[in-house]
Amino acid sequence: MSTRVLASLAAFAALALATGCTTLADARAAKGSGPSREYAASMDKVWNTIPVVLKELELPLVSQNRAEGTVLAQRGITAFSYGENVAIFVEPVGGQVRTRVEIVSKKAMQTNIFAPDWSVEILDKLGEKLR
Repeated sequence: MSTRVLASLAAFAALALATGCTTLADARAAKGSGPSREYAASMDKVWNTIPVVLKELELPLVSQNRAEGTVLAQRGITAFSYGENVAIFVEPVGGQVRTRVEIVSKKAMQTNIFAPDWSVEILDKLGEKLR
């Protein structure tokens, strides 16, 4: 191989190592850092509405843990993104009548400027459904 090819491969490898990648575990660990909203709805109603919202947004549900109040969703590679990892945290506030939802949306590859941030879209759609 020529020196030029080796230099190009080395530069590509360095770039790949320098660009951070995230996982669902990273999104889950970032609890407390995402936007949140409170809804005038019970935990049950909010919990049951989240999968409907994710399906409408075409964001695949990966897992739900009701005891922890955590929903994980993930979208794979598309024409414009290397994927996204989303953690949704649901907790009752003020008894049975209000529920707080926080969304942490992380790009699978941090350098991908086209990957959407799902936070506002999920929160808005959830608000529409809970009216």
